[in-house]
Amino acid sequence: MGSSSSPPTTIQRTVSNIEPTDLQRPYIETGYETAQQLFETPRSFYEGSTVVPFADQTVSAMDMIQNRAMAGSPLVTAAQNLTADTMAGNYLTPDSNPYLQSAMDAATRPMREAFVQDTIPAINTAFSRAGRYGSGAQANLQARAAEDFAQALGDVGSRLAYSNYGDERGRQIAASTAAPAMAELDYSDAARLAGVGAQVEDMAARQLQEDVDRQRFAQEEERMRLAEFMPIIQGGSYSTRTADQPVYQGDDVARYLGYGTAGAGIASSLFGSSAPGTSAVAGLRNLFTS
Repeated sequence: MGSSSSPPTTIQRTVSNIEPTDLQRPYIETGYETAQQLFETPRSFYEGSTVVPFADQTVSAMDMIQNRAMAGSPLVTAAQNLTADTMAGNYLTPDSNPYLQSAMDAATRPMREAFVQDTIPAINTAFSRAGRYGSGAQANLQARAAEDFAQALGDVGSRLAYSNYGDERGRQIAASTAAPAMAELDYSDAARLAGVGAQVEDMAARQLQEDVDRQRFAQEEERMRLAEFMPIIQGGSYSTRTADQPVYQGDDVARYLGYGTAGAGIASSLFGSSAPGTSAVAGLRNLFTS
């Protein structure tokens, strides 16, 4: 009857080669040779500058803006001074308005002419006809007329001064409203100058980045060639494969049905799945050895 010990086994090695066809081989060899040439050929960074320089118009504009910003604007200074004087009330008094007196003269001219040409002559004529010319009563009447005339002039002047004061107060309030905008003008020139500086800094940054890129390229150039070379020479599906399979010595079933998984596959197709813990080969072995 059969022995219970496991039969000795040997290892059968199968080597299979996947090679390109004769039609493909020349092109593949040419590709490898070209890849080798590319790998051995160093690359060079662009010799010129990669930074677009400022145009002449841009340089001129930047110089003009810089000079203008550093010099300041006389218009802005005048506007700020006027706003400050208005807010301080420097134009509220009649003396500060050079045209107020002219306006008062124009408004009171008819009154003065009437007083000189009509009122005083009428008083003199009346007292002269009465035979009392030069009397104290005439003097008193002339004094009262002059007082009334002066009061009338004062009233006109007061009304004009009041109107001037009210108008100027309105301008004063408007100036206080405009004060923040006037203060903001102090930063306008600085902002323009900062804009020019930003353009110069941007150009310097791009030039620095060009130097960095050029240095990085010099350091990475060989590595980049290698990174492109290796996938090319490692690519494709051409290879050699080796498979090891155990072979039972003295096993009639294995010799008749084939070796390794081939024999097991045939046995499985002939007899179906085996019970747990057994196999088709084991079942046939028992059949032949029983």
